[in-house]
Amino acid sequence: MKSIQMIHGCAPSWRPHEQSLRNYVSEGSLKRHLVACREAYGPLSDFPAHDVLTIDDSTIGAARACLVAREAGHAVTLFINPAQIARRRLYWFSRLDAILDARTVATVAFAGRDYELRPGRPLQSFRLAVKARLVALDEGDTDAMLDELADRLGAGAAVLPEHARTMTLECLRELVDRGVQIGSHGWDHRDITSLGPAELVEDVRHAADWFQTCLGLVPRHYAVPYGLSFLPNYAAGEVSGMIMLANSELKLGSLDSRHWNRRDITTELQD
Repeated sequence: MKSIQMIHGCAPSWRPHEQSLRNYVSEGSLKRHLVACREAYGPLSDFPAHDVLTIDDSTIGAARACLVAREAGHAVTLFINPAQIARRRLYWFSRLDAILDARTVATVAFAGRDYELRPGRPLQSFRLAVKARLVALDEGDTDAMLDELADRLGAGAAVLPEHARTMTLECLRELVDRGVQIGSHGWDHRDITSLGPAELVEDVRHAADWFQTCLGLVPRHYAVPYGLSFLPNYAAGEVSGMIMLANSELKLGSLDSRHWNRRDITTELQD
């Protein structure tokens, strides 16, 4: 059975327990995977005639993975949200991962609970608690919270690795020139359940307007930020093509007439 697969990008190398590499694969691993494919990944619009490779987010690592795929003769669809590119900002979750990697304390109190920061489940438990607070905040509020968190974790010297930084508009235009298909990830990488109906529709429309103005195209397909929730009907009407999820608790493939659940192959490629 053909499937729609996804990753978030690649980095020069991969090491376990580094938060900044949590959602990435090594470039070497991605290249080996692409060479080993029995047939090339095809365009999303032709699914299910072939497997499809999709990549999420507006990072340099995502851009690099797209180029690696194109150089190997594969089609690839990149779902991006323009807000970080337009505002020349970092993703809050990229900053959070860098702060966690640079931590110099073993425990921390947060939201009325004490957390151990050992690698593995203890650190992941803390990250999820922080994420629950950050996921629905406006950008300015995430800055303030992350600044405070870096101070509390003794991570003031945290440096974001290159693969987790935001790509430029010039980089995105190069990807389009190289044949990378562009999909919408909404305007900003916000949990759509935190947005009211008018806000969500505006988020989808704002992204479409930006793509038209800056790239001269309007993507047909849309990937839900975080990949967990169905796009409500009042917003789904703004999307002409397929709507992508990435929810491990749902079946893969078609969920209804509009929504498709992708297979995240990140852990399969991490080495």
